[in-house]
Amino acid sequence: LYIPNLYKIAGELLPTVIHVAARALTGQALSIYGDHSDVMLVRGTNLAMVSSFTVQEAHDMAIVTQVSTLNSRVPFLHFMDGFRT
Repeated sequence: LYIPNLYKIAGELLPTVIHVAARALTGQALSIYGDHSDVMLVRGTNLAMVSSFTVQEAHDMAIVTQVSTLNSRVPFLHFMDGFRT
């Protein structure tokens, strides 16, 4: 439901950062499997994609992407593993 909005954000070059904790959606309460299918679904929206693997890297990339989008007016999608971070 949100993907058409991403096309609009990218088309208008709005300075935006979207942080996504990618996790597998299951019927169980806790899933240990990382699933990046929701992130890979929006590859065609022309957002710059940045990935983080550790907690420190996620915090650092949040600052970097915020400064980058304000300077360049390119929207960013920052995703990380939702189980580890």
